[in-house]
Amino acid sequence: MNEYKINVPRLKLPKKFAKSPAKYLQKMVIDNAEGRGLLTPENRDEYLQRIDHEVAIFERCGYVEYLLGVVEITEQMNLLGISYIAGRGVFSASLVFYCLRITNIDPTKHDLLFARFMPEDRPKFIEMELLIGKILHPSHLRDLEQAMACDEIEGHSVTLVASNIAGLISKANHEIWNSSGLMLNDMANSCDLLIPLDDAETYRSFHYGDLAGIYCLNRRRLVNEMYFNQPTSFDDLVCLCAIHWQGAFEMFSENDSRYCFQEEIMRDAMACGFSEADADDLRRAVGRKHTEKLELYHPSWVAKYGEASWQTMTEQGLYAYPKAHAVMLAYLAYATAYLKTHFSEEYTRAALCVAASDEC
Repeated sequence: MNEYKINVPRLKLPKKFAKSPAKYLQKMVIDNAEGRGLLTPENRDEYLQRIDHEVAIFERCGYVEYLLGVVEITEQMNLLGISYIAGRGVFSASLVFYCLRITNIDPTKHDLLFARFMPEDRPKFIEMELLIGKILHPSHLRDLEQAMACDEIEGHSVTLVASNIAGLISKANHEIWNSSGLMLNDMANSCDLLIPLDDAETYRSFHYGDLAGIYCLNRRRLVNEMYFNQPTSFDDLVCLCAIHWQGAFEMFSENDSRYCFQEEIMRDAMACGFSEADADDLRRAVGRKHTEKLELYHPSWVAKYGEASWQTMTEQGLYAYPKAHAVMLAYLAYATAYLKTHFSEEYTRAALCVAASDEC
């Protein structure tokens, strides 16, 4: 894979926000939330509270200018026609990232926990990684570097990594546009998916094992699992991606799958009084079998949920997967399956082209 490091620019803010970049970020996020139609009367308060919460944490961590710089980069990439995907699925847990069009997943819609990405009582270092299509021409990178030419923020950068999946989806959309005149939204960039997530024919394609060329789910063993565990909704697909990625079908198909996702461990931990950081520590300790740390958290958990719950959580927690990652995998799996199902000729041509040459 080719990697490029691009320093995040120090942006010139409007005069009224020159001394308060966090307020500028918040305004930008709210404006974008309005533009996306998120702030309806029914959920306006929920969205605004989460935006306030996330912006406050990013400000406390010193990431506001960094995020503004990433927005500038992704906007320039869209203008230059460079397809991309946010390289770490955990970024999908941020409503701010969604509103700023860095990701294409609404975390509230999919019940993603921001604390899994950034516990409020323990800031983490973040570095954005964008997966770009292999169809990226070197001149595009030079154009992007020129567009970003300004003062640098020391120590911050965005990594651009060549990616087959971004190139495949972008190429498939190009093929569909050329052959049928149908303009699909570019699913490899940060815009919303315009394809329906409830297409029965696409879900049937999973059931019948038509997995060649499907992102994440194109392994032979999964064909049998798909036959007996047919996904009929996007939530089903999210679970299957998580279980498949961890190779844990026996664990979650024969037992209660309460802790298929790491976020469920954290939610239950916080419900019995753990801080976000302690809840994050617990899910790490479970996954890594850190016996000493587990002993610290055991009494509080058992006092609220009982010993049987602790045993279930620690057993399943070994295979628990971040839901934010699973949602990202499921989006890409569904997008590729949808294109293959409804535009099979164009998708196959694009897949062969991308597979045959890094330059395609």
